[in-house]
Amino acid sequence: LPKSHSTAPRKSYAITTPLPLSTYNTLTPALTHPFTLDDFQKQAVLRLENRQSIFLAAHTSAGKTVVAEYAVALSRKHCTRTVYTSPIKALSNQKYRDFRRTFGDDDVGLITGDVQINPDASCLVMTTEILRSMLYRGADLVRDIEWVVFDEVHYINDADRGVVWEEVIIMLPEYVNLIFLSATTPNTIEFSDWIGRTKRREVFVIRTNYRPVPLSHYLYAGGKLCCVMEGGKGRGFLDWGWKEAKTLLAGKKKEDGKEKSNTGRGGGRGPVEKWMQQGNKQNWTSLVKFLEREGLMPSVVFSFSKKKCEEIANMLRSLTLNTTNESNAVHTFTTQTCSRLSPTDATLPQVLQICEMSKRGIGIHHGGLLPLLKEMIEILFSQNLIKILFATETFAMGVNMPARAVVFNGLRKHDGTGFRMLQPGEYTQMAGRAR
Repeated sequence: LPKSHSTAPRKSYAITTPLPLSTYNTLTPALTHPFTLDDFQKQAVLRLENRQSIFLAAHTSAGKTVVAEYAVALSRKHCTRTVYTSPIKALSNQKYRDFRRTFGDDDVGLITGDVQINPDASCLVMTTEILRSMLYRGADLVRDIEWVVFDEVHYINDADRGVVWEEVIIMLPEYVNLIFLSATTPNTIEFSDWIGRTKRREVFVIRTNYRPVPLSHYLYAGGKLCCVMEGGKGRGFLDWGWKEAKTLLAGKKKEDGKEKSNTGRGGGRGPVEKWMQQGNKQNWTSLVKFLEREGLMPSVVFSFSKKKCEEIANMLRSLTLNTTNESNAVHTFTTQTCSRLSPTDATLPQVLQICEMSKRGIGIHHGGLLPLLKEMIEILFSQNLIKILFATETFAMGVNMPARAVVFNGLRKHDGTGFRMLQPGEYTQMAGRAR
């Protein structure tokens, strides 16, 4: 007779049961900090000490990097390697600088498509594509890897590049422990269960809704900020703020007279809503002065067009946001940086333009810049020498910079196939740069 089908539920590889935190107090940690760890960080440390794979879902600036640093400390203790992967070079460059400050120059290396620094280090920072290439080649260093950290792992949803993350997860040897970090993955349990079934091991999910700096969301209308959601108050969407912005825009429209239709590129799109328009020189000058007056600098302005980033920055030629001492510091740093370029490259219009803007506290960051210029802008911004930065979406991929405010130039983007509205996860990722 045929056997009856089992009705037992399928095993879940995603484990959410927390460990008792009392065991953390008996631990001799591989890495100590001058501050007290939050509960979710302690849970992660305990799992790492047990050599278990984890998925850590926490808001931007909540302290996910502490967990990655602890993995590096453990690999140094065990004389193994930790590989830290990221989706973009900007994040790799920043984490390389951060880890060097924590662990020293000799123990940290960087491998990207552009550079290869200290490839024999115990902590290697690289893009995910580089790790995939190493796995394909069967590189010797793979034998020494104990931990692989996947930062911004929600990038696996990317239609073009997501397959890279899938292949790396599948190809990694079973002795390698996995750490997944993300602020915007909505289905952490399902994703962790897929990883667990693929690798035949349990993945421990650690989540927290705590955000150190609650975000408030505003609409800038008629030279005024209208609050539509107040951070940390739990009041939800504020209708009165939306109505106030709408009234201000309606009043502005009457003052400006009959509004001209905006047909956009290629024509035929019809009139564009007032709040979707890109703004002119007067609008941007007023906004930047407003941000400066309200103490909301440094700020990041996200624009989904490289050309628009440069156009808006060029509108602000009359503004100087740095003090004399700051401008001198920028001049010294840009001169030293550009000395690494050939004489021909150092006189390129792009190089001269970026250096001149930087002295005035204005920066541009997008994929069309020379890698050296992008790194220069990132360092200047981290030192508060760039007061307003016009950047494309890639700057939001986990790059932890000291922005007081984030401004969106629009909510429509081109995703490679056509224009669409920004998705909630993308908005959260970019808005989270403010802290």
